Amino acid sequence: MKVGIIGAGISGLACAHELERHGVIPDIFEQRNQVGELVTHCAAVLKVMNRPVKDQIEDLRKNLNIRLEPLNPLKKITMNTPKASGTVYGKLGYLIKQGQDQDSTANQLLSLIKAPVFYNCRADFTRLAREYDYVIIASGTSDITKTLGCWQDVVKSWVMGSTVLGSFEPTAMKMWLNTEYAKRGYAYLNPFNQKSASLVLVVQGADRSNIGQYWSRFWQTEKFTYEIASLWDLEHSSGFVYPHRVDNILFVGNAGGFLEPLLGFALLGAIYSGVYAAKSIIEGINYEDYLEQLKENTRISIALRAYLNQYQNKNFDRLIALLTAPLIKNMIYNTNLDVLKYIASLVHLIDKVKSLK
Repeated sequence: MKVGIIGAGISGLACAHELERHGVIPDIFEQRNQVGELVTHCAAVLKVMNRPVKDQIEDLRKNLNIRLEPLNPLKKITMNTPKASGTVYGKLGYLIKQGQDQDSTANQLLSLIKAPVFYNCRADFTRLAREYDYVIIASGTSDITKTLGCWQDVVKSWVMGSTVLGSFEPTAMKMWLNTEYAKRGYAYLNPFNQKSASLVLVVQGADRSNIGQYWSRFWQTEKFTYEIASLWDLEHSSGFVYPHRVDNILFVGNAGGFLEPLLGFALLGAIYSGVYAAKSIIEGINYEDYLEQLKENTRISIALRAYLNQYQNKNFDRLIALLTAPLIKNMIYNTNLDVLKYIASLVHLIDKVKSLK
């Protein structure tokens, strides 16, 4: 069996790893000169996002033989709005490094595979589809998915981020919700270590021409005094994809619509979709069947994102006060209840009641 993978990102490498577990060595085509995202940043894996899985990193190790080393466990999250602030504690998830450093997630995955990676190669998916039994689109963008008519935009944002220097708690994350500088988006700070962190602002509807204005307003409003070591910006696009397979071409990761639109988490969707694509072609099982849970997660995220898009700052103030109230935060963070699913169902019910008025 000949399998070609376009993209040596998280999803492409996860797919290659699963194929190799079944004796298939794919060819991987990467347009850059090394694996990993262009910008180095610290991302979070939140346990609340993937229930009923209790520990995503342990689940990857136990069930997929993918061993990833996070930077640190996440033990504290502080959420801020203009007039409210609250903190939750516990075993909340992990902080991981993304980018091209040797300890990044992509390079950790690369170390687990034997497949050849052809760097500086812009592969033509139509040619590969003729030459290979299967082609995995793991390009990290929607370009090919759109070309084949399978992509529908859900959320388009612009992101500006930086590595900042200062004094940080290595196991603590901070988040901000404020329509003055983030519109319906959000901002967060995730530490690499005690001395450096990623500070990131995600603004829906912004573009490269005005993201700097929102960034300046963010810094002025929150009165940061960090030293900026690096600064970057990029587009953030979430979409709904169907079908996820066209003939012998399968979409995974961001190209498959697995960048969830609620808070922009992408790691687990990238890994699982890559693995499921490999399983489907090895076992001859419908790829869409494997994706049911990921697609359900996406539907939940879309519903919650649409609801939050109606919020003003006063609504965010109430939301944070609610999420950090003792009984509520215990239910959300210290149980294995799939809270997001139930909240999405409640949101759907509220919308139905409103439509009847």
